Amino acid sequence: MTDIENMKKLITLSNVWYGTQLATLFFSFLTFTTSFYRAYTLSYFFISTSLIISLYQSLTATTKKADSPSSSSTSTSKESASTTSKPVVKDTKEQVIEFITSLKPLIKPAKSHSTTPYIFLSLSYLFILPRSALTLFPFVIFSLFHVLNYTRTFVVPKLNINANVQIQIKNVLEFVSTKYSQIGYGWAVQFQLASLLISIIWTLFNFPLNLIGYGDGKNFLNILTVIVWVSFISIVQQQNLLMKSTINKVITLIDGVTSDPRVPIGVRDVWIKGKHIIKYKTLNQTN
Repeated sequence: MTDIENMKKLITLSNVWYGTQLATLFFSFLTFTTSFYRAYTLSYFFISTSLIISLYQSLTATTKKADSPSSSSTSTSKESASTTSKPVVKDTKEQVIEFITSLKPLIKPAKSHSTTPYIFLSLSYLFILPRSALTLFPFVIFSLFHVLNYTRTFVVPKLNINANVQIQIKNVLEFVSTKYSQIGYGWAVQFQLASLLISIIWTLFNFPLNLIGYGDGKNFLNILTVIVWVSFISIVQQQNLLMKSTINKVITLIDGVTSDPRVPIGVRDVWIKGKHIIKYKTLNQTN
């Protein structure tokens, strides 16, 4: 009985989230290094699960604080007359209905939450969009730093090792996270922009070939991939200054290339018109 109780204590939502982060790293590694076909699907399954848990925890963080003292006091006052009364045990159906009901107030704030676009992107690659291992890299970077921080804060203090060794491990993890997290997140944004660019090029390349039967036969999915990425980046950049900054750097870089006199005037004009649309939709957009 003691072992069962200990297991129940370990199975918390935060620990499950930590497990999904570790699983993301493991199956992504298998995707990059082996021919195990299911590894890609499992990677996105755990990515989606971890993001949904993160969103749920974020949205319910304030509600839990408000509910804990008042609800317990009213229930205990009603049951104080009978000291031997047993707690009411709800069946599974009632628990499911109660859980679904508790999710309804979270729907509206979830729409504007910064995690939501990532959930839709991961679910799109899990169920609909063509496989692309490149798209896993940003999630791997996020998971890596999440694991480092969670391990340092919650896992290391519970290890049965010398206190000085614990401090050394925590210092190393904190150093790695502090020094390289910003660099890692910058790489994640670049991978996301690269995924958009590659999806556009791939769609433009295959579209005419598919019309004559020599392409990949996925015109609809290719176009859908571009739409998903454009929507994702246009939403994320409104909240992510790093994304805005990276887009601005890319625009400046292309400006330098197109200003070269050897570049045809037609190409330059197309870029100037396209740049105006990009800047209007991203850099100058107000929340």
